[in-house]
Amino acid sequence: MKLLTELGYEDQNIRPKRSLAELSVKKLNSRRAVKYRPDYGVVLKNKIRLIVEAKSPSESLEDHILQPRDYCATINGEHEKNKPVKYFLLSNGNLTQLYKHDLNMPILALSFSDFENDNNKFKKLKELLNVNELSKETEDSNEENSLQLKKAPLKDVNEAFAWCHQFIYKNDNISQGAAFMEFVKIVALKLLSDREIRDKYPNKVEEEQFNVPLADVRFSRKLLAEQEKHTANPLSSIWFSDFISKMEIEISTKKKKRIFEKDDQINLTPETINGVVSKLEHLFLFGIDADLNGRLFETFLSATMRGKDLGQYFTPRSVVKLGVALAGLKIDAQDISRSDRVYDGCCGTGGFLIDVFADMWSKIEKNPSLSKEKKEEYKQAIAYGHIFGADIGRDPNLSRIARLNMYLHGDGGSCIYNIDALDKELPVHKTDKPELLAEKEQMRNIYANKEGFFDVIITNPPFAKKYSIGKSKDKEKNEISNAERILSQYSLKTYDAGKVKTELRSNLMFMERYYDVLKKGGRLLTVIDDGILNGKDYSWFRDWLREKFIINAVVSLPGDAFQRSMDRVKTSILILTKKHTENESQPSIFMYPCVFVGIDDPARARTLPIDAHNKKKAKEEIEDISHEYQKFTSGNGNEKYIVDADRISDRLDVKHCLMTVGSNKENWLSKGFKVTKIEDALELKVFTEDEVIECAEHSATEVPLIVRYDGSSEAGNAIFPADTQYNRLYRVSEGDVVISNIAASYGSIAVVPEDLGGCVVSSEYTILRAKPGFEPKMLWAILRSPVVLSEILLVATGANRTRVKWDAMKSLSIPYPKETTEKEFVESLLKLEALEKETVSSKKQIIDLAVNNLELVTNDAEIILSAFKPPK
Repeated sequence: MKLLTELGYEDQNIRPKRSLAELSVKKLNSRRAVKYRPDYGVVLKNKIRLIVEAKSPSESLEDHILQPRDYCATINGEHEKNKPVKYFLLSNGNLTQLYKHDLNMPILALSFSDFENDNNKFKKLKELLNVNELSKETEDSNEENSLQLKKAPLKDVNEAFAWCHQFIYKNDNISQGAAFMEFVKIVALKLLSDREIRDKYPNKVEEEQFNVPLADVRFSRKLLAEQEKHTANPLSSIWFSDFISKMEIEISTKKKKRIFEKDDQINLTPETINGVVSKLEHLFLFGIDADLNGRLFETFLSATMRGKDLGQYFTPRSVVKLGVALAGLKIDAQDISRSDRVYDGCCGTGGFLIDVFADMWSKIEKNPSLSKEKKEEYKQAIAYGHIFGADIGRDPNLSRIARLNMYLHGDGGSCIYNIDALDKELPVHKTDKPELLAEKEQMRNIYANKEGFFDVIITNPPFAKKYSIGKSKDKEKNEISNAERILSQYSLKTYDAGKVKTELRSNLMFMERYYDVLKKGGRLLTVIDDGILNGKDYSWFRDWLREKFIINAVVSLPGDAFQRSMDRVKTSILILTKKHTENESQPSIFMYPCVFVGIDDPARARTLPIDAHNKKKAKEEIEDISHEYQKFTSGNGNEKYIVDADRISDRLDVKHCLMTVGSNKENWLSKGFKVTKIEDALELKVFTEDEVIECAEHSATEVPLIVRYDGSSEAGNAIFPADTQYNRLYRVSEGDVVISNIAASYGSIAVVPEDLGGCVVSSEYTILRAKPGFEPKMLWAILRSPVVLSEILLVATGANRTRVKWDAMKSLSIPYPKETTEKEFVESLLKLEALEKETVSSKKQIIDLAVNNLELVTNDAEIILSAFKPPK
C-alpha cells in the first residue's frame, strides 16, 4: 500500500494476505467462527505490529470491525506481556479509521481529503504509525493496569448508543425491541460499575478525564477476558446474575419492585457483549451533564422505536426541568412524612420522576439544620415513600425501565407500578402474576383514600390515544372491550350538557383521574395540547377544568418543543390546584410565552453550534419563568405576565389570553404615521366568471401559483384541475396580493408579477386588491413585517396548523407612509427586481454558452434524461 510506504515501511515490513497466518475469528451476523486473515500486516522485529483491511468504497467499515479486532486479540493472547499488535487500520478509500487493537471505536478517522501533509489528522496518523513508534515494546505500566474514563457529552452518548443498537441488531440477528432490552441489561451493569467508581473516587470524577485502577472497575474488557477463562459469558453468568440475586432479596422484602425476571440473563453472544463493553467502557456515564439524568434509556429507546410509535412522547429535558421548577416541591424538615407526595401516571422511562427525585434530595442536602444522619434518613424516606409512578407500557416494559432508572440514580423506584393508571377498578385477571396482583392491591389502597393521596402530580400524558365505546364483531353479545369498561368509569363522558360521548382522548381522562387522586389543594402540572386549550370542540372540557380546579398558570411552549417525536404538536404547561369547594373563585392567572424551552432538544443526532446557544437560552428562560412565577405566587407579580380571571372564561391559551393586537398603534400615531385598518387599504378580489375554474368540468391544464415564505412567487408544474381536491380554482392577475391562509404567519404573502398573471390558486389563499391611494408592493412589505405577521398569527385559528381568515385580519391596524416615501420605495423596489431578473437571465445565458461550447447538449443526452430519469 502506498500509505504504508509513505509511513516509512519497506517491502520486507509489509506482508500481504497470502503470507499471513489464517486464524479463527467471529464473523458479523454469524455465531460461528470463520477462518480469516487481513489484507496486510506490518512486521517489525519479527512481530506483527499493525494489520490493515482494505474494502471497496461501497462497503461500511463498521461491518468489518470484528474480524481484525479478534485477529489482533488472538495474536496478543499468546503474549502475557508486551502485546505485539498495537493497532488495526480499516479503509474503503473514502474513509480510513485507526483502531486500538482491543477497541471497537476508532481513535482516529480520516476522510480522503485529509490525506494532505499539512492536515492535523494525517500528521497524527503518521505520528502513531511511524516505524520508530510501532517498533517500541509496550512495557507493563500503570496505564496497562488502569482504565481511562471520560465524561461524555450528549453527542458522544447518542453516537455510542446508536452504534450499540446497530451492533446488537446486526450481530445477533434479533428484533429492535429485544435488542433494546438486552442493551438495558448491559447498561445497567455499566452504570452500577460507574456508580461504584463515583462513590470510591469522588474527587477524581470531578475531572473531565481520569484513570482508575482496573481492579476497581467491574465493567471492562480486561476483566471479561480474565473471567472468560472460567465461564463462557461472565457478564451474564457472574455480574448480571449477582445483580439479579441482590434484587430478588429486595423484592422478597418488598423494598423493590421487579426490573428483570429472576431467571433472566443477557441473551447475547459473548462476542457481541465484548463489542458493547468495548464501546462503553471508557465513557463515564455517571459523569454526563446533569441535564441528562434519566435520558440514557430514552436516547436509546427513541433511536430504536420512535416515541410516537409507543403512543407517547418523550418529554424534552428542558420541559422537564421547567415543570419541576414550577412545581415548588416541598420538604418538611420537621416531619419528613408531611413532605409532598408526587405522582406521574404515565411516567414512561421516569424522566419527570428522576428530576423530582433530584430536586427533593437537593433540598434535603442543602438544609443546614439537618445532620448528616438525618439527611440520609430523609432521603431514604423520599425515595421509598414519596415518589410514585405508573405506566402500562409492556413492549418494552417502561415501568421496569423507570424503576431501573430510579434505582441507578438514587436507589428509588419502589413505587413505580406497571398498571393502567386510567383504570379506576384494576380488576384481577386469571393471568396476573403474584407481583402484579400485589401492585394492583397497593394502587387500589391508594385509590381508596377518598380525600386524595398525592400532593403534586407532574406529567405528560399521551396526546393521541383514545378510549372508545364500540363492540368488536368477534366479541360475544354481552362482552365489552377493556377500553369500553374503562371509559364507562368516567363522568367526563356525560359532562358536555349530558351528551354521552362514545370516545374520549386519554389525556382528558387522565385529568379526571388525577383529580380523583389529588388531595384538596393539591397541585397538577401537565403538558397539554394547545388544541384543548383553545379549540371549540373542547370548550366543554375547559368548563370542567374551571369547575374542578383553580387555574394557576399556563406556560406556552414553542411549536417545535417536541421535535424529537417527529411530530408537530403545539403544547403548553398547565398548572392547576384542586379546589377545596366547587364555589371557590378563580383568581388572576400567570401566563408566559416560552421561546427556547424544548427547542434545545433537537431531533437530529448531529450537534451544531446553535445547540449550545439554544441550551444556554433555555436555561436562562427556565430561571426567568421560575423567578417570575415565584413572584406571582408571593403576590408581587409582574403585570406583564398576569391575566385577569375574566380573560379565561372561554379559551385558556397564552396566545389568546395574554397577547393583544394593536399594542403598537399609539407609538405609530406619536411618530406621525398614518394608521389605517387593513380593510381600508385592501379588499377581497371580485372574480369574473372567466377567472373561476370549476375543476370537475375543466379539461385543460393550469399552472398553479406558488407563494414562498420569503414573499416571492413562482409558477408550479402544470396540473389538471379535475385531479385536485378542490371544487374551484381562481385565476390571479398582475398586482393581486395573494395571502396563504395556512402559512401567512411565515411570510407567505406575495404580489403577483406581470409574468405570473393567469396562474391559479385554490381556496387556501386569500386574494386581495389594493384600494385607490395604496400601492400593492408597499402593502406587501408592510404585511410581511414582524409586527404585522405577529398580529396575523395572534388572530389565526388552530394550534398545530394555524389558519388565518380575512374576517380576522382585516380589522388589524397598520402604519402607512407618506406618498413621497411610498413612491421612492416602489421605484427602488422595481429597479432592484428588474436588476435581479436581469442577473438571473445573464447567469443562465453564460452557463448555457459554456455548456454548448463544450458540446454538452446532445439529442442522445436528452433522450436518456427523458427515458430513464427516476421518479421525483
